[in-house]
Amino acid sequence: MFFSIAVVSTATQDKLPSSITPAFRPTSIVFSSQAEKDGLVHLGTLCLFMFGTAARVGETCNLTWRHVDLNAARVELHLFKPTPWKRIAHLPPEIVVSLANIPSNRNPDDPVFGYAGRGSVRGPWNNVCRRAKIERLTPHGCRHGFATSMLQAGIDVKTVADMGGWKDATTVLRTYAIAMKEPSVTNVLFGAKSRQEAARYLKYNGKI
Repeated sequence: MFFSIAVVSTATQDKLPSSITPAFRPTSIVFSSQAEKDGLVHLGTLCLFMFGTAARVGETCNLTWRHVDLNAARVELHLFKPTPWKRIAHLPPEIVVSLANIPSNRNPDDPVFGYAGRGSVRGPWNNVCRRAKIERLTPHGCRHGFATSMLQAGIDVKTVADMGGWKDATTVLRTYAIAMKEPSVTNVLFGAKSRQEAARYLKYNGKI
């Protein structure tokens, strides 16, 4: 059985074609669990980190322990190309725990995840996907999952843009408007935040 999670190529950056479905929380958890089984704790945490902060691959690989504050649940993310810039991202509790469990002496100048860049992530990432039976997942899909999940949960576009490091709300709206066209978004009226949660409810109640 394969999790059919269609995601975008990292080369497309933040352009999200209407036919693409972002990676959601269940997939990031499955990936992280498989990576941990494979002895790739750093990679599993990297996946959760990108989903929970909307970090780009470059921002994630550039992250050093100097810019991680687990007590304050925040990190300072940096990009150096094409124009140097930085942003502050909040860490949800699950990511704080996952980062705290990474084997490391936490030297301030050491990279948190130990990967030099997108190229060094790709091979191990694809291997974990294959073993976990996750289909067509790329690291950048986690960033799209962040935006889509936040929008479908009812978070306003400006907040999504600010929290995820997009240029402005217009960019998010233009790129992710498709997320709000998903018919199942009305499940939120009864507490279900996703199609998967709605399916679990129906199954539990013997309707499917």
